Amino acid sequence: MANWTPLRSQDENYGYAVLEDAIQKPDLDNRDYRSIELDNGLRALLVHDAGAEKAAACLTVQVGAMFDPPDVQGIAHFCEHLLLKGTDQFPEENDFFAYITSHGGSKNAATGAAMTKYWFSIGSSHLPGGIARLAAFFHAPLFTESLTKREIYAVDSEHRRNMQTDARRVFMIDKMHGTPGHPYTMFQTGCVESITEAARKEVGLSGLKETRTEGDVDDEQPVWRRTRERLVEWWKSQYCAGRMTLVVLGTESLDELTNMIVPLFSPINNLGLDPRPVITTPIWGAEEQGSIIYVKTVKDNTVLSLKFILPDQLRHYRSKPARVLAHLLGHEGPGSVCAYLRRNGWVDHRAVSTAAVSENASVQYLRITCHLTREGYAHYKDVLAAFYDYLALLRASPIAPYHFDELRRMSAINFRFQEKMQPHTYVGWLARELACPYPPSEVLGASELFLEWDESAVRELLDNYLLPEKGRVILEAREHPEVPSDAWQTERWYGAEYRVRRQDEDVLKKASGIPLACRHVLTGNALQTRGPGDNKELYLPGPNEFIPNDLSVNKQDVLSMPEQAPTCIHRSPLSALWFKKDDQFWVPRASARLDFRSPLAYGTPRQCVLSRIVSDLVEDALSEVAYDAYLAGFDYDVTNYRRGMQISVSGYSDKLDVVVGTITRYFRDLQVDLKKLDVVKEQVTRAYENFYLGQPSNLAEEFAEWAMTDTIWTPADRLPEIPLISVEDVEIHHKELLSKLHIEALVTGNLRPDQAVTLINAVEDTLRARPCLPHERFVSRALVVPAGANVILRKQHANPQEQNSSLSYCCQFGERADDALRPMLSLLVHIIHEPAFDQLRTQEQLGYVVSTSTRIAASAMALGIKIQSTRAPWFLEERVEAFLEQFRDTLAGMSQDDFEAKKDGLIIKLLERPKNLYEETVSFWGQIREGYYDFLRKQRDASAIKAISLDEVLKTYDALIRPSSGRDTRKKVSVQLVSQQLKESASVQENVLVLDDESLIPYKAGLGCYPAPGPIDGVPGRNNVTEMRANL
Repeated sequence: MANWTPLRSQDENYGYAVLEDAIQKPDLDNRDYRSIELDNGLRALLVHDAGAEKAAACLTVQVGAMFDPPDVQGIAHFCEHLLLKGTDQFPEENDFFAYITSHGGSKNAATGAAMTKYWFSIGSSHLPGGIARLAAFFHAPLFTESLTKREIYAVDSEHRRNMQTDARRVFMIDKMHGTPGHPYTMFQTGCVESITEAARKEVGLSGLKETRTEGDVDDEQPVWRRTRERLVEWWKSQYCAGRMTLVVLGTESLDELTNMIVPLFSPINNLGLDPRPVITTPIWGAEEQGSIIYVKTVKDNTVLSLKFILPDQLRHYRSKPARVLAHLLGHEGPGSVCAYLRRNGWVDHRAVSTAAVSENASVQYLRITCHLTREGYAHYKDVLAAFYDYLALLRASPIAPYHFDELRRMSAINFRFQEKMQPHTYVGWLARELACPYPPSEVLGASELFLEWDESAVRELLDNYLLPEKGRVILEAREHPEVPSDAWQTERWYGAEYRVRRQDEDVLKKASGIPLACRHVLTGNALQTRGPGDNKELYLPGPNEFIPNDLSVNKQDVLSMPEQAPTCIHRSPLSALWFKKDDQFWVPRASARLDFRSPLAYGTPRQCVLSRIVSDLVEDALSEVAYDAYLAGFDYDVTNYRRGMQISVSGYSDKLDVVVGTITRYFRDLQVDLKKLDVVKEQVTRAYENFYLGQPSNLAEEFAEWAMTDTIWTPADRLPEIPLISVEDVEIHHKELLSKLHIEALVTGNLRPDQAVTLINAVEDTLRARPCLPHERFVSRALVVPAGANVILRKQHANPQEQNSSLSYCCQFGERADDALRPMLSLLVHIIHEPAFDQLRTQEQLGYVVSTSTRIAASAMALGIKIQSTRAPWFLEERVEAFLEQFRDTLAGMSQDDFEAKKDGLIIKLLERPKNLYEETVSFWGQIREGYYDFLRKQRDASAIKAISLDEVLKTYDALIRPSSGRDTRKKVSVQLVSQQLKESASVQENVLVLDDESLIPYKAGLGCYPAPGPIDGVPGRNNVTEMRANL
């Protein structure tokens, strides 16, 4: 039992209890923790981090969409939207967002089936103001009627954004086919129709306006009023302090955090409700078990998932039997189902994934997901049979102790050397953990540590729950030949077509009839177990040789301030090696990133496709041999991009060289098999075709980048090449690709310089390539948009069912190496971000997706605004330009104090130190891969921003952003991606150049280019920067 000491707040008004037991934490964790429980039942974990540049907080409520009234589905999500917009103490709708973003932070919220989460991060000195605002949402929200009318369309827009997303469609169909009337089966996101349905019936208004206009306000006033009443009633009945968990991280001491939290959160009402409500009705009955659901997909993906409902697994948090079984079922090494399916050509490179999901106390399950090839779809019953065989093998076999012991060892190592993460991510994870029924002293590690082997708990799942007749199969594909055309049904909210029937009795009978007798075969050093009559290619994995043994950390020459850049420590005709030893995180981890630059990687669409095929084949070849490395904490990746190929490896330093060496040898010795090539060609074809069916806002941004970059081979350019590629073509390209290279490498972490040099020398020795001449290397360059340009690229979305259009609006500033314009652009984006969201999203409700950002196209930069909406993209552009005109007055009227606060908030973001080795490595690698080697850019930008005046900002705004004053100086390019369902047409505009894909080509050909990226003076390890710039 936990030991708690009751205390009173400083003013004696509120009571709370403090946990006296020590909270178990990782060895490297230098933070202090305190667990408290307020008298109203709210549980809080306070985290003192003396070095945190950013503070953060997250509050969860153990109630979500499962607790919606059946006649107001989506109200929990609607409540989440409204809650953060105005309280008695802070009544302005955008107050919270404005306060957070002004001080270098961010915020968000999310509604799940059983939990709703609210979080923010902020510059550490501004935590008190952020916490005061967060607390007020839970005891004094306004839920204004005006906002109700507007924000309901934001929820509706969010739903419309998701309607053509296969994962959402399948999720809804899976949910709805539960026990009739079970709360889990309801529509989680909500939309105008579902949220107002009850109110419309009550007031006798049957019509539904799908988009809001000014006339809606009076016509539907009773609907909004009644909907708001239902919302407030629901919030009062469900949001209860006893259901809440709170995590706060700041630089303040634990006593200071306690004194901050207790008076702010104690006023929240406690209704005495179950702190973690559980729906005891089973989610599946007999009708739901043993079923198969066919779902038609939007994208050309073929996916099979097998799902089993489990009993409560959190009571087994020390042994984690479901996780043990997920580990074995999802294994990709020799003897695994995944390896068997790959050999038969039935799964693509994404292969098999497993998950044991236990966050929702009412619905817990184990899910197996396979990404099938077309041949795999034709053999989906054989795929199922393989998993059923493996489950039978597990039931029949003794599970050797080393399987759990490896999980235990790796979880202990990972916990011991757990690095810090971004504060908002950390508090969000901890708040979720705090809601689980773990002993409060174990909250930091309970969900991750494997502590006790409990074979009986594993056997209980195998013998009683993971049975073929108790599972559900979902088969996703565009076409299902075995389903009659008249058998399809349509799901109400997403419009997805599906068909439900019983699983094939022959498959179930065969799976259920496998005998349980077993025999043991000793192969090598692994005991492999099989049951007679099952698949002889399946057996349990052997011991993992990649688990690290040497976990020592080379903590020598400790500096008072960590180095801020890597150094070029080795140069040969073939390679340049950048290195930085870990001097601040002190973990036994390391990272190696290798960029193989080749003139043959991206010269033509055909070369581009061949390079992609080579990288995918290498990844596939590595799948079995490298999977143990993945389980032992290594992440690896083989990819192609415009300049060439890239290998990335990170993990425990003990065996980094072994993993890099293995991958490099497989890269060199690639064997091209016709069956594997056919699988890869199919998956590449699907990827290229599916690209054009993506989210409109993402596509519009991509198209805008293409429009401002010199050489781009689009998926449409590449697709015709794929059918023409043979085994011989790939073999020739692979050989030529590796014959002549330039290698840029970065090694970071717990290694010495000589070890890093040995690693790169081994790579050179393995590949034995000739050096690539500097002028042979591909360089992507940005196009110079002419001053005064007003260009619109107008395209149609490829999916005829996509309701949304989108706008990507870009004002090009100049080249990224410009030390004056770059910080100016960052500051303008920072200042505009919140007001643009407030005006275009909150006030005008143009769409759910509204954002402002710095856009990068090769060596150039731009201010970008994107919107996704059911409104026409030319209308969206009009509204953006109206905002930009109006915002000029806001900018000019900004007080000096407010302006300085905005600058300080941005500087906090820029100067935030990396939280872990991965973040540091990614930062360095971006500069190396792009060719700038400008490792101190953020520090210089922060210094420049301090000196920028408001007058300078206004001059830049007038010249490069404001439509009226910048008519002759702006360089504006926008992409208008049009829904095929849009009925209206764009009007002709003066002084606007409207392009399509065909006319874009000659337009780009007439533009000049910005200089290619090149290293700046003073880069560490560069002895002759002028010469290097010439070479690059």
